[in-house]
Amino acid sequence: MKRFIRKMVLTAVATLMLAGTSYALDYDYSGHLLNHNDTLTYSFTTNGTGNVTLFSSSWDDGNFDPMLGLWDAGGNLIQWQDDGHNVGSTFSNGVPYTHGSWDSYFTNLLAAGTYYVTLSTFYNTPGSNLYADFAYANEIPIPITQWDQPSNGIRGDYYEFHILGVESAHDETNPVPEPSTIILLGAGLAGLGLARRSKKQA
Repeated sequence: MKRFIRKMVLTAVATLMLAGTSYALDYDYSGHLLNHNDTLTYSFTTNGTGNVTLFSSSWDDGNFDPMLGLWDAGGNLIQWQDDGHNVGSTFSNGVPYTHGSWDSYFTNLLAAGTYYVTLSTFYNTPGSNLYADFAYANEIPIPITQWDQPSNGIRGDYYEFHILGVESAHDETNPVPEPSTIILLGAGLAGLGLARRSKKQA
């Protein structure tokens, strides 16, 4: 009986692990970038070679002009973009998100591995690598809602950002536990409880 329960628990945990990593997923992030020199960093993983799309969808709603940078695991810049010039809408998790000319939008064919994405304001350009200072890093922070942004004037501080076609993604600036991690941890603790109870009954 003990062997059966242990096998059942391990099978359930393995199934959850596979369910969380086997399929390409979309990740949507939104919030407020408070200051003109703030930079947000995200990480994501791919289990095989495939296309990954990154785009923002907040410029056309009256918010600041965003810029996206894509970096490899070593912090080397793969692509940096200010304007995607892609006017239209793109589905992420079944929801259509509109984007304007000054939203960032690009697709890269990436091999399996870990990558990083940065989101910053125009013209807070990246340094020589992911860990170098961005152009505005040493300036006194100015709230975006009070900042006369170059070429764009004063706009809102809200952002929406999307990562399409990856196995997992995480907000490195404001890390929170992913739902799949919480479920997996709960399943593991429940499994330990079952195994301990069966041991007492035996």
